Amino acid sequence: MVLFFEMFASELIGDPVVDCLEQNVGKIKDIIVTLGEPFPKVIGLLVALSDGKREARVLLIGEINLIGKQFVSTHPAKDRIVWTTIREGDVLLMRDVVDRQVVDLEGARVIRVNDLKLAKVEQDVRLIAADVGLRGMLRRLSLEKTVSWFLDLLGKKIPEQLIGWDHVQDLSGGKISVPSKTITDLHPADVAQIISQVRPDEKTFIFSTLSNNTAAEALHELEPMLAAVLIAKLDTKKALGILEKMPADEVADILGDLPSEKSQQLLSLMRVRKATQIRKLLQHRDETAGGLMTTEFIALPQNLTAEQVISRLREIEPDAETIYYLYVVDEAGHLAGVLSLRRLITSPPDKLISEIMIKENITVSPEMTHREVANFISKYNLLAVPVVDQDKKILGIVTVDDVMDFILPPISRRKRRMLG
Repeated sequence: MVLFFEMFASELIGDPVVDCLEQNVGKIKDIIVTLGEPFPKVIGLLVALSDGKREARVLLIGEINLIGKQFVSTHPAKDRIVWTTIREGDVLLMRDVVDRQVVDLEGARVIRVNDLKLAKVEQDVRLIAADVGLRGMLRRLSLEKTVSWFLDLLGKKIPEQLIGWDHVQDLSGGKISVPSKTITDLHPADVAQIISQVRPDEKTFIFSTLSNNTAAEALHELEPMLAAVLIAKLDTKKALGILEKMPADEVADILGDLPSEKSQQLLSLMRVRKATQIRKLLQHRDETAGGLMTTEFIALPQNLTAEQVISRLREIEPDAETIYYLYVVDEAGHLAGVLSLRRLITSPPDKLISEIMIKENITVSPEMTHREVANFISKYNLLAVPVVDQDKKILGIVTVDDVMDFILPPISRRKRRMLG
């Protein structure tokens, strides 16, 4: 059993290795861990041999008597040590982990590993935490004590910023950690925030591991151009599965940023009804009401009673975004009035909706700019406004969320969603 004192990986690098007779063996170059556990086990040390004639070799943990901050000692004498070599797939902490990006699953953020904390857990030496703060960086530069001394004179301290390794997911496919939860378990807004922070290849990897539902919700939180790039890099089946989970207006935003050939390919493979809706939306410019609107709204004939409408809503189980208002149309499909959900549920069951609807309709045209639409929504304190053509037939609705998403910059938009 190895004698070990809690320390950071950087404190071990460069330490001398001596045998049981205190003969110099070499110096520590790196630390090797096993795969597939929440707290990876140290299985050996990479040692640069003192004779300088051979490449660095692996000293297995079973050959070691003591791992201390000043030196490492072995059980056997120098000439009896059993050495081995690095195997394909071995993970070396300084080479493969330190200075790399990982995901802090508790804080839903991408962080840089400045150092790694090792500790004895039962009989094993294990990696237990990542140091992501300034202290870890100073320690590696051998400046921690000097800077700490100077700050002590000023009455200040360098905070320690450690994250338990079981709350970390490494971005190389999670190969050195099995966290208690993974990126795929996070809220879609948190997933989107992480995707926006990592390198392009990591964006694609993370996105490809998400379920269709989570991926669809995460795309809603990303900039349309980035969403289009991610969809373009997926195989067609996966991309279709995600797009089918999204509202038509959001799909139109993404397809509008894809190359025409790719966009048409995906449209041709979608359900006919949804593809038709999306093609209509693609006819409008992004910055207009037609480009902002969704075609997913509820239109009702004016001869229904309040009770019949409520029964119909139970049957179709509309999405929350589409139920702000119900739109009443006449026999020719013209917009006759708007019915709020509140007025519907507070009216007598046998009351015709034509008698309780608001007949003075506030509408916008599909060519109206997004700022003009925003002014309408703000002026009349609306949650959504219908978009109608020249014949007063309803084409879609623009919700307050759609307008805010278009006007607000990305950071403000993300804050609004987190609060809302």
